[in-house]
Amino acid sequence: MNIFWKRILVLLVAFGFYSADKSYAQFEAQNPFLEMERQFTPGDYTRLFSNMSVDDMRATMLKSWVHGVNPVYYWRPDMEKAFQEGGATSPGLKAKADENYLKLLQDISIGSANPVMMGTDVKFVQKKFLSPKYLQMLISSSGSRPDLLVDNLAPQNPPYNALKAAIAKVYPACGDGTWTPLKPFKKPLKLGMKNPGVIDLKKRLSLLGYPIVNFDETFDREAQLAVNDIQWNLHWKPDGILSPGGRTWNFLSVSCKDRTRQIQADMEKMRWFPQTFPERYIFVNTAMTYFGMIDKTQPERFTIAFKTINGRPERKTPTMADSLVRVILNPFWIVPPTIFIQDKVEDIKKLNYWEINAYFDSHNYEVWNKEFTRRLDPASINWWAYDSTQDADIYIRQKPHLGNALGIVKFELTNSFAIYLHDTNQRELFVEANRQLSSGCVRLEKPLDLAEYLLRGTPWDRQAIENTIAKPGQVMTKDTKIPLKEPVAVYIGFITSQMFSDKVIRFTTDSYNQNAKVLSLMRAPF
Repeated sequence: MNIFWKRILVLLVAFGFYSADKSYAQFEAQNPFLEMERQFTPGDYTRLFSNMSVDDMRATMLKSWVHGVNPVYYWRPDMEKAFQEGGATSPGLKAKADENYLKLLQDISIGSANPVMMGTDVKFVQKKFLSPKYLQMLISSSGSRPDLLVDNLAPQNPPYNALKAAIAKVYPACGDGTWTPLKPFKKPLKLGMKNPGVIDLKKRLSLLGYPIVNFDETFDREAQLAVNDIQWNLHWKPDGILSPGGRTWNFLSVSCKDRTRQIQADMEKMRWFPQTFPERYIFVNTAMTYFGMIDKTQPERFTIAFKTINGRPERKTPTMADSLVRVILNPFWIVPPTIFIQDKVEDIKKLNYWEINAYFDSHNYEVWNKEFTRRLDPASINWWAYDSTQDADIYIRQKPHLGNALGIVKFELTNSFAIYLHDTNQRELFVEANRQLSSGCVRLEKPLDLAEYLLRGTPWDRQAIENTIAKPGQVMTKDTKIPLKEPVAVYIGFITSQMFSDKVIRFTTDSYNQNAKVLSLMRAPF
């Protein structure tokens, strides 16, 4: 918990609003002041800004771009004109400043793009803004400083902070001439070739954080490595060549404003998540296809990161928050109804009648009724006349083995959407650049490493896990369910831009088509 929130918690305890024996996570989840915004009028809030000067509010609104919103929406041109002509005491200016500052606080803390409007692949509802009484306490703790209040109401979670660092470099470059359009090349640029346009290319790569030392005309190893990295992040196999009009060139040709808007959309998405993340959490970025876990509860901070395979655009992995509650070794795979209808039934219809049982046996599939109380003979079902509305009682289950679609480890979440983390029987796909390949769930590159860490301090060490999981050629008849002592927070988001720990700003494609929708719902896009 940072110092600001510690001070707030102390105040709440002192005033009798909160018990000192409760954690900050409970405080954030159960705070009695998180009431519905519509219960209050704007005047209930703006009266709280009486001790804030117009000068300070103006400076804060003009700098609000650091949080991914457009300053012009809050400190409007007509307000700036009045300020230049009459100063801070210009008639009506304080009232306008109060009104727009309130909008800024709301947009920074809960966002203006309602996630409910995003469609079924976003599983969030919009947060509620603070009550006037609670906001008054935050204002007092902030010393009535408009800038400090904005910073403290904004998300504090690591992905948001990484985006904030990215926009801090990109947004100024749009206006100071640092981000200049690249000169087209007539021939493909390969390692060792020279071209005057390479100088500007290297400046762009350096701006994005790539380690460029020689800003000359040679397309050298540093430039090639940066191009390789860009190509990998765009989900295609790198060739280290910059071709005129090619995909890498098109990526580099995107304007500074559009890159800023991309970061802005991602920052808005992060407002849907909790403002702060717990000491131990998992974050899966489905746009970049990677998994990260951080555990600050250990004497030495633990981190683990690796690749994922997650939902393809036709079957998106939802944007959501959940908890990991159980590790399952040798899981059964119950084929979800959508996959069953779209994939398995169509496969079965291609078979002859006498081939059906052999197909099920070779894949270790079983057919059960929906309650899993009665096993059915696959050959007894007329698959060619299958009607999902009439035959919804049929489920296919795959027995545990190395070829099981879930692999040998499943990490169970609590959601009702049949989304979870798991191993895979297609481990060779992790070397691919494009890993948006699944039907919605998240496949993990290193599931045994994660299982070992989550189960530390229990009898289930690495040796016990490896002794239990299926061996080559072995088909299991039961699974092993191991509940965690404490749930682990899991956040899944489609974040298309980010500054990474190596200080490189990376972008990827918006294959889920989320960003344009987010920007259309925001009331202050760039």
